[in-house]
Amino acid sequence: MKYRYENFGGIIASEDPPFLAFVDQAYMRGLGLPGSDRWETPNPDVGLLSAPLEVHMAITNRCSAGCPHCYMDSTVEDPGEMTTLEFKRALDILAKAGVFHVALGGGEAIERSDLFDIAAYARQIGLVPNLTVSGRGITPGIAKQMTVFGQVNLSMDGVGEDYEVFRGNPMFDLVDQAISSLVDAAVPTGINCVLGKRNFDGLEALFAYAGNKGLNEIEILRFKPAGRAANRYMDESTTFEQNIQLIPHLAGLSEKTGVTAKIDCSFVPMLCYHNPPKEALHSMATYGCEAGNVLLGVRSNGEVAGCSFLSGSGLSVFDFDKGFSRNPDLERMTGWAENAPAPCKNCDYLEICKGGCRAVSLAMTGDLWSPDPDCPKIVELRMET
Repeated sequence: MKYRYENFGGIIASEDPPFLAFVDQAYMRGLGLPGSDRWETPNPDVGLLSAPLEVHMAITNRCSAGCPHCYMDSTVEDPGEMTTLEFKRALDILAKAGVFHVALGGGEAIERSDLFDIAAYARQIGLVPNLTVSGRGITPGIAKQMTVFGQVNLSMDGVGEDYEVFRGNPMFDLVDQAISSLVDAAVPTGINCVLGKRNFDGLEALFAYAGNKGLNEIEILRFKPAGRAANRYMDESTTFEQNIQLIPHLAGLSEKTGVTAKIDCSFVPMLCYHNPPKEALHSMATYGCEAGNVLLGVRSNGEVAGCSFLSGSGLSVFDFDKGFSRNPDLERMTGWAENAPAPCKNCDYLEICKGGCRAVSLAMTGDLWSPDPDCPKIVELRMET
């Protein structure tokens, strides 16, 4: 078991079974752990953490697929892409700060020849490396090497022709074979599905496919206006009606197939629309925008952003060797709820949702700090006026 102290108590982590749990000081003491200087100013609320739980690291920006909706605008490598030694130094810094997981991606991570060396080093220093890839290049031999990862998710937005809805590449059969190779190698495997209006009706087939393949999860990612998708959001994003239907639909599909349905933080406004018990959401650590707090995004040149869908903050990952560094934009993100504008400031779910997706707010309103305009509750308020 790995653990980290926080002012409210601490965070404990396990990989088998995989979980992160926020616990109070009494629970930490009950584990036989000594006290911490961080407990001198106790705060029972989970607020600003001492460091992120997870850092999303683009190991390269190189990618030969050229998907038209790529939020990283991946084609060629970033200027100043970190070397193997620089990546390892960055991982050392994150591990020292108390980060638990690093989610490696790209670009196409497998196009970087030192991927497995970097992942093995993360393991060596106590970080859990996870991976998101397209599936291209995953042979049975490569799949066996991927046992170094805690979880491997493949990007798949639908079954058969629905796979091509955003990507435009007829690669379903190739990805299907990659999934079979990973399952045969006993690698914990799931699917990342970018969801928009055109593939919403294909969710049932995708969950059935995942269940038949023996996959453990599907994470539903909202189509976001970033990178090459910046000008396609209005045409591709889920509709108001679909946003309302989404959570009950996913719950039914998960129950039917036995495949865990997860949503990314940008879909939390759609979850809160159904007024679930706040205690249950807190107990499952379900929160909206946690950019700059629970998670950070790091490009392959070391540039830090609040999350992978936002522009850089001006910080480098190497700034963290002085401790968990912040800057005004990151601080404003993590404190957004304290100064939330209407209608969010009057919402019962403000502290959970935190105003929805900042990337969507910026693209749709021109204001990074405005409430997410596609929150169903906000859409209904607009309809009433």
